[in-house]
Amino acid sequence: MHANRRGFTLAELVLALAITTVIGLAVTGVAAAVSNFNERAEAYYECLQNGRVAATRLEQTLRPALLITAASGSNMVVWTDDHIEPGKINVSEVTKIFLDTTTRQLMQRTTVYPSTLTADQVKSLDKDIDLDKLVSASVATSTPTYVQYDVTRALANNVQSFVVYPNVPAPLTGLLKFKLVISVGGQTVTQYGAVMLRAPSTSRVFLKYNGKYVLN
Repeated sequence: MHANRRGFTLAELVLALAITTVIGLAVTGVAAAVSNFNERAEAYYECLQNGRVAATRLEQTLRPALLITAASGSNMVVWTDDHIEPGKINVSEVTKIFLDTTTRQLMQRTTVYPSTLTADQVKSLDKDIDLDKLVSASVATSTPTYVQYDVTRALANNVQSFVVYPNVPAPLTGLLKFKLVISVGGQTVTQYGAVMLRAPSTSRVFLKYNGKYVLN
């Protein structure tokens, strides 16, 4: 005796198709959610890394510095060392850290003379600067003469804001706090940091009767 054979009814086919569709949509939804999570995680990690790298670079620049001659808003000017003319601030010993609002990069700019210049040429260019001319955070440490020798590097990318908080106004600052906000792919990370100068030259700074700062 042969068993009765019958095909799927239309209702069964429709039900099977509906179940397959639901499962497919669920799988697609899960895959999209996982992909979106991975993208968000990668963006967050990039923000975090940018912030950490920038904080480390700021510490490396500021900790051994002699003076923070200016610090306000998103700009600062730093006297990094004193090896050219002891007791004087020379052009190549000054670095400026600022937020480029066009590229959204935290930048560091320093004057570096090429090896093609002679020692006498470098000496004539690397003049000393009065401290009073470096106490404004908006100061341009490079005049047209020095623009061609400017070297800049990006400390951080995708920066939404950068704010510095000196413990006392520059050039008497010994401790500098900062807040760095970085945003990538819809993810935002806020990095806080603080740097204390190891051997600040603030004791050599005096305010003259005319309101100008000078180095002793």
